[in-house]
Amino acid sequence: MPVNKKQMRRLVMLAAELKQNNYPNTANFAEKLKKLDLNCNENIACTPKTIQRDIKTLKEEFAAPIAYDSEIKGYYLKHHGWSFQCPIFEEQELVAAILGARLAEEIFPDPLKHDVREATDNLLTENNPDLLDSAVVNALTVISGLQVLIDPAVFRAIFEGWMKHEAVAITYKNASGTVSERTIEPHVLAYRDSSWFVKGYCRMRKEYRTFAVHRVNSAELSGGHFEPDLELIRAVRSGILFDYAKIKHITIHCDANIAPFAIEKRLHSHQKIEHLSDGSFLLHIPESTEYDITSWVLGQAGRARLKSPVKLKTKIAEIAKKIADSH
Repeated sequence: MPVNKKQMRRLVMLAAELKQNNYPNTANFAEKLKKLDLNCNENIACTPKTIQRDIKTLKEEFAAPIAYDSEIKGYYLKHHGWSFQCPIFEEQELVAAILGARLAEEIFPDPLKHDVREATDNLLTENNPDLLDSAVVNALTVISGLQVLIDPAVFRAIFEGWMKHEAVAITYKNASGTVSERTIEPHVLAYRDSSWFVKGYCRMRKEYRTFAVHRVNSAELSGGHFEPDLELIRAVRSGILFDYAKIKHITIHCDANIAPFAIEKRLHSHQKIEHLSDGSFLLHIPESTEYDITSWVLGQAGRARLKSPVKLKTKIAEIAKKIADSH
């Protein structure tokens, strides 16, 4: 068994990469460790040859079911039932684990909420770091607005399907109230705007779809295995959860008093602000969805006015008029 602390830290990170289907290889993992050293002063950088030995250690001493995909050129787990048991060396690592579990508890619905709560309690009971106590942990919270109700049995089935790469048979009620039975491959689980969504392949429609988990009336594992779509996963992680059409070259004229909101909560990573002589400013956004821009502009209660594109400007004006007429 390895006794070197730096090696164990690498093994933990490597196991996490494998569990997340990131397909690490010796070269890209070595580069990741190098960047981590530069940014966080971890001091765990090493050569690809050392990482090759780490992979061998995971396979031989921890029975990790690791295989190599020659097309993707990376390692993966042949099944995700494998559990990596390792000691926690530092108090700061224990604190990170407890705080991470506490935050996860705030966004997961039951029954996972209960599982995370139990795991957090066990960590505090068995390992009581000086920096934390139960009162401090309970004072850490996530305020994410009103959360929709999710059937615990539904979430458990979808979560297990996502984790085991197994298709799930669901009964789904869409926003208009239409109910349908489908079998889906849950490639991605995503939490957005206080709601959980699953994105994957719908075998009925034979295309990728996004489903709101709170609209799933029933769900059960169907037994059909699938391979995770890495391109889809990367797309969602970059912000493309819904298949809304993108609009480009957006300009919004904003009052000076909403500048902090526009700067702090960006609508696009490459947005630009053009300050005007009267204190107001123009917000230039390379691209976004019609839904996101419309919601944001209307949410500013007249303090933001869309300048372009003109077609969307007209549509927002019509929506605003309907709101005004109904009040």
